Amino acid sequence: MSKEHHHCFHCHLPIPGEPPFHTEIEGIQQPMCCPGCKAVAEAIIAGGLDNYYQHRTDPGLQAGTITQRLQEELLIYDRDDIQKEFVLSKDASLKQASLLIEGITCAACIWLLENHIGSLKGVDLISVNLSTHEAQVVWSPEQIPLSTILLHIHRIGYKAHPWRADRQEALLKEENRRFIRRLALAGIGTMQVMMYAVALYSGAITNDMSDPYRDFIRYISAIVATPVIFYSAAPFFKAALRDLRVRHLSMDVPVSIAIGGAYVASLWATLNGRGEVYFDSVSMFTFFLLTGRYLELRARHATSRAARALQNLLPSSCLKQVGEEYVRVPVAELQKSDLVRVLPGDSIPADGIITLGSSRFDESMLTGENRPVPHSLGDTVIGGSLNVENAIDFKVTQVGAETRMSAIMQLLNHARHEKPAIARMADRVAAWFVASVLIVATTVYWYWSGVAPEDAFWITLSVLVVTCPCALSLATPTALTAATGHLHQLGFLITRGHVLEGLEKINHVVFDKTGTLTRGNIELAEVRMISPDHSKTDVLQIAAALEAHSEHPIAKAFRSRTSAMPAEQVRTHTGQGVEGVVNDTLYRIGRADFCLAGHSPAAPEGTDQWLMLSQRNTPLCWFRIKDDSLRSEAGNVISQLRRSGIKVTLLSGDQTAVVSSVAEQLNISHWQAEANPDDKLDFIKRQQQKGERILMVGDGINDVPVLAGADISLAMGSASDLAKTHADAVLLSNDLSRLLDARQLARKTRSVIRQNLAWSLLYNLSALPLAASGLIAPWMAAIGMALSSLLVVGNALRLSKQPAPERLQGTDPHDTTAVHQSAIRA
Repeated sequence: MSKEHHHCFHCHLPIPGEPPFHTEIEGIQQPMCCPGCKAVAEAIIAGGLDNYYQHRTDPGLQAGTITQRLQEELLIYDRDDIQKEFVLSKDASLKQASLLIEGITCAACIWLLENHIGSLKGVDLISVNLSTHEAQVVWSPEQIPLSTILLHIHRIGYKAHPWRADRQEALLKEENRRFIRRLALAGIGTMQVMMYAVALYSGAITNDMSDPYRDFIRYISAIVATPVIFYSAAPFFKAALRDLRVRHLSMDVPVSIAIGGAYVASLWATLNGRGEVYFDSVSMFTFFLLTGRYLELRARHATSRAARALQNLLPSSCLKQVGEEYVRVPVAELQKSDLVRVLPGDSIPADGIITLGSSRFDESMLTGENRPVPHSLGDTVIGGSLNVENAIDFKVTQVGAETRMSAIMQLLNHARHEKPAIARMADRVAAWFVASVLIVATTVYWYWSGVAPEDAFWITLSVLVVTCPCALSLATPTALTAATGHLHQLGFLITRGHVLEGLEKINHVVFDKTGTLTRGNIELAEVRMISPDHSKTDVLQIAAALEAHSEHPIAKAFRSRTSAMPAEQVRTHTGQGVEGVVNDTLYRIGRADFCLAGHSPAAPEGTDQWLMLSQRNTPLCWFRIKDDSLRSEAGNVISQLRRSGIKVTLLSGDQTAVVSSVAEQLNISHWQAEANPDDKLDFIKRQQQKGERILMVGDGINDVPVLAGADISLAMGSASDLAKTHADAVLLSNDLSRLLDARQLARKTRSVIRQNLAWSLLYNLSALPLAASGLIAPWMAAIGMALSSLLVVGNALRLSKQPAPERLQGTDPHDTTAVHQSAIRA
């Protein structure tokens, strides 16, 4: 006599022998494997949260025993010096912590955490993100310490840690690996089963396949398809069960019914030797749906990688003054009022005020200013900016969660919100449709059970198969995939599903300047000769030889030029220029007073920067350095947008003179200069309150909050990694004219989606009466289902066959150096 096997009701782990513990849940004594799971279950019941066990789709995390050591370890998070890294003061009485929760498996986990922790006295708010496993907790330290909140999270079966991008990324990588395994198995299984299906369909049509061969192929197909159903398709079944428990019909419900019903019927037909099999259809359907959901998963995970990129701007250690010496310490140990020394080439570890020295700082990743900004005694420096020239000392004023960089991250959290996707329309239609189909199928089975009981099952199956929402499920995602792939070929990468839906609805486009309307490159615009004894070729080669040894941003203007004259004894004079010996002669390039030893002649007129090249105090020439050149297609794009009735605005963190010059050249009447991230986001919100739908085009970390706040956001291919991962689309080609192509394709995509949905509904509604009448055999229903899906896919693939614009033919759309050839029409 075999022993009865038990499983823990909370964590589902097997229990050898008789269960050692029990907990009463809804009047039933449920087995528990350990005191930890028993304590967790009792805490859930005591908190009135027993509905958790109805909503969950995965077993809970096995609980750990609440030991004295654990309680002591959690107490460390009540210390102010520890909290400064992940806690922000909301006001005088409230604090907000960013936590990473381990053990989240489904939506029921979110429900349990938010209800249990939110009910604690002193907890003002808790919000948990299912995609990133990040929790934002707002609480009153006077009423409840943070360690107690963490302890309660542990008691209900989860683990909470201070949020760290690297820890979060490790968890998301594991989720990504699990999804890839499901997708790979489904792909391999689909290819194999489709090979066998060709033989089965051919034999059924020609009627020349003997029963033993047919049965053998069916058994092999069943063996191959079974792991696809039970492993790869498992997320669909779990989600469908969850939706049914809460009385909601989503696309997962009809998908699961179609996959499960067809598989069970196919298995029954295989074992009994009569009826039709659909192993190929269910495997192929599973693979296609998993592919679409994997792309969605990748888009969600991009957020966590972006946050890590922002963190990497800060150094891991710095030079802190201890007594009379400077000692290298971890940045995490810095406190307010500490004195820190930053050497040239090092990053600022925290916000502060300069107490000694002066230098220039690269703040482009934080403020949008593309030129190094000078700061001296008493000026504020921003954590994450790069010290370009001289060593400075500064006093720390803000650390951890109170720094400017953390403020940008807070803006990201508040600005990003759920945005509508056109695919939800198909879900709403499917929810109504599947309810109708289930009612009809039940009625058909009841009717045929009285008329022809031996045919009732197969006729009902024909109804379910012929009306399976496969085409309906594929109508939207295949069109979006085809259009997205075509745009990718043109260098326009879509990372969010709502982009194509929203592009045709936008009525206001907001551009950043540097790297967006301009190329973001410092260029040599002019050589103005002074000495008649040298040619332009000579001075350019001399300048290139000197600047080859410089790390100054201006040196980029000369790096595209090669020099056959090597420079020797090169010295860089911070803030002034470079000197060196070329062909036994001393040359200097830089500021005029540096080149002429104190004498400073007036530079030529103009708003651009001028550099002098001298030979032993004798001026040779002037170089005009143009900080940015406009993208050649920018004027035409802006002109086309205005002709389409779209308002265009320029927002930039650069100086007023520079921004006004660009706005004038491009005929942009609405512009704002010296705008920080808060200003840009406020502008977007004001325009949205007026009913405008905003498309934001930008790059750089300073653009990330406004990219997240806009209805649609587009990052340039040369943008920072953080901007690209937070944008809804990325312009890999750096060609703004791709925006016009994307809007045109968006209109065609919407038309194709409507055609697909109309065909899917028309086919299902037309075939339903025939199947219900018994006029369509199950195998005919399977072919009809496949043909319907193929028609939808074929119509969607027309979007991927759109001819490339003439301006792109013969060019590499991912070549970021390619220059657009259209003339500027302003």
